[in-house]
Amino acid sequence: MKSLLLTLTFALLVSTLFATQEKKQVKIRLQTQTGHLDEATIYFDQSINPTYNSQEDAQKQFSGVAGVPTIFSPSIDNVPCSINGFGTLSSTEVVALGCDVDADGQYSISASQLFNFDPTSIIRLEDKQTGTFHDLRAGAYSANLLANDPATGRFFVHVSFPTQFSSSNAGCLNNDGKIMIAQDNSIQWTLCNLYDEFNQQVATYSNVNGNFDFSNLPAGNYYLVFVYGSYTTTKNFELKGNFIVADVDVSTQTAYTFQEIDFRAIAMNSSQYRWEFGDGSLITGVANPTFYYFEPGVYEVKLIASNQYGCSDNASVIINVENSIASSVDNQPALNSSIVSWGSTVTVNIENIINAQIALDVYSLTGAAVYSSTITEPTTQINLSELPIGYYVASVKSGSTIIAKKIFIGR
Repeated sequence: MKSLLLTLTFALLVSTLFATQEKKQVKIRLQTQTGHLDEATIYFDQSINPTYNSQEDAQKQFSGVAGVPTIFSPSIDNVPCSINGFGTLSSTEVVALGCDVDADGQYSISASQLFNFDPTSIIRLEDKQTGTFHDLRAGAYSANLLANDPATGRFFVHVSFPTQFSSSNAGCLNNDGKIMIAQDNSIQWTLCNLYDEFNQQVATYSNVNGNFDFSNLPAGNYYLVFVYGSYTTTKNFELKGNFIVADVDVSTQTAYTFQEIDFRAIAMNSSQYRWEFGDGSLITGVANPTFYYFEPGVYEVKLIASNQYGCSDNASVIINVENSIASSVDNQPALNSSIVSWGSTVTVNIENIINAQIALDVYSLTGAAVYSSTITEPTTQINLSELPIGYYVASVKSGSTIIAKKIFIGR
């Protein structure tokens, strides 16, 4: 009794002029127990015409040697090929096999080295004579072949389209993420189990085909285990989330007036930031602002972190501010000076001015300088009508002494 071994191997066909990185290829080997063998190749690649083309395919040459079986794949125009090309694998492909033997017997058809195809592609051998579909990933198929049987029409290889995966992020409550699976309708998975990163089973489907999904998931790492009979494959992926978890990091929680304090937003999934500093000051659009206070006090700094999906979270920190040695919000006797605002005019009076120059600066409540000049006269008036109506801080500095006062600019 002769034995026939049909081996399918996914490898690179370098002899083809149209090979690309997306190429999927099957190398078929037909071998007897006595060592006689024959080979043929089937491949899938872009822009390949399934009709016979000598630049893309190779016609089979039959040896006619006794005891040597012949394996081939007929093209759609019925040319027996040792190399047979088809277009890109975009749906289930059914490829006819032809085998010609000169002795009756039990033959074994098997497939190996199937790694070039996506693991979720199932490669099955159909035996039309017995009505059998056999998973070639699971091992060999045994068939009784007769010498006078037709060479074609009995065996076909079915290659399923790979399973497609998509996902939607977990929302603001981190409980509505979704994993969606779209698969070839010709395949029914025995099991499809979802596990989290701690190897805990989250959900399962059995005897499933067509499209299905896993819902109500938090963000995290998952893996899917697909089972088809005795064949198992795994798909790993990450499910992202839109929810926000916010916290605040600060360079110091105890500071002096005019001492710069660095704030840093620690906020996952956030793209928008709003800082409220407890003294009426507001900064938006900055993740890591620098701020200082003009007046002593206890301030609660609040961060509101948000994103384009409507998610937000709050965090806060308490800042204790004390008077610095060289600053005051009230008049300092050392300068005998005052700062008065009326409408858009600010008047600075310095009774004991000497020849030394005195700096006058005006800041917004976010600490940004909006005006700067030098005072050389006992009384100086400045017009700030170009500034928006609101509160500001005017600062007079002479040497190491600073006088600062909150003012209102109106019209």
